[in-house]
Amino acid sequence: MSSSSPNGISIKTALWGALAGYFVTCKLPKAIGPIGLYFSEPAACSVIRETLLATHKVAKIQYKGDPTEPLEFPGIPFSLIEECGPESFNMPFPYTFKWTEDNIDAKDLVPMFLAKNKTVSYRPAADFGLNRNTPFNFLVAKLESMKKGSFDEAWQCISKGKCSLYFDNTWVKDDYESIMPDNVVKTLIHGSDFGSMFMSNYKEYQLTAPAHAAPFKSLATQITQAKKWVFFDPLISKDYLPVDQNALVTVVQSMAQDHEETLKTIPRYEVVTGPGDGLYFPEWWIHIVYTEPGVNTMTNWRMPAQIWSGIKTSPHTPGNKAWLTFNFFLKEYIFPDWLVRWRINSGQDAQQADVHKMFTYRKDMFNENAGAKYL
Repeated sequence: MSSSSPNGISIKTALWGALAGYFVTCKLPKAIGPIGLYFSEPAACSVIRETLLATHKVAKIQYKGDPTEPLEFPGIPFSLIEECGPESFNMPFPYTFKWTEDNIDAKDLVPMFLAKNKTVSYRPAADFGLNRNTPFNFLVAKLESMKKGSFDEAWQCISKGKCSLYFDNTWVKDDYESIMPDNVVKTLIHGSDFGSMFMSNYKEYQLTAPAHAAPFKSLATQITQAKKWVFFDPLISKDYLPVDQNALVTVVQSMAQDHEETLKTIPRYEVVTGPGDGLYFPEWWIHIVYTEPGVNTMTNWRMPAQIWSGIKTSPHTPGNKAWLTFNFFLKEYIFPDWLVRWRINSGQDAQQADVHKMFTYRKDMFNENAGAKYL
């Protein structure tokens, strides 16, 4: 016998009704939202999109030229991004922009964070003396597990260069409003899924992130110091690199070739983001990141997964595409947002746990070949 509530509605019916209401109010807008945009796109969006598509068309021709000469991304005026709105960060090709001319100094930024003293995620900084990063050694770069604590506690370790905020996915709109102009926060955050903070205090210029890519469109904003980025078009990655996936992160499998020399033979883009600079790039754009010394701070927003565009541009094998598509469908249209946020926050540790399992074997193979030059 099925249980019923006092008004005669069965519990089963009530649960199904609640689930249907949740889907209609929370998930359905994600599914139909992008469709409507193409029928009423603001003029600013059309200009940005046309510029980027034309740039990409020219770049495909340039890929066949001299790969030793890196290409550059186009710059987009921030006024156009403001007029376009969230669709600015659903574009088919990367671009750069300037979000402020009033740079924040680290000596002013840190007191702002200390005053808020929010709970953050941080981890011991990589020991580059023992584990030298190279452009394609993601699967032999072992990091320690995340810790959680107050920013004051984290800063005591970060200031000495012994820890870093690395994929600290705890950042929300209120946090950014304390360090960015209101119009910038409104423009950048609206429509994003979640935000991350990256803060380090290395003594020397370092390659801090070997080749990898996210399955989401991304938006990076540099706050203090600078980072250098090297990007590969998914079209190039598919043809030139042994692309694989590890815990939803797109990676390049371990290779015996000299990494620095290999990098010089692949068509690529290079960009430097200094204080006040922004960088947008779509899903699957594999990138390598170099970090300047000093208190280096960058924020990163991830946009909701675009399943169909993701399938079209993915450099993965059909099997990996199917697996990733299934996971994104669950994320966007089935799982509640709180479960998705929990999974995202634990994703980096899950990925690192997998790296640790094979670390010794991959490290031995790497050292026997191209890695030997870095010992």
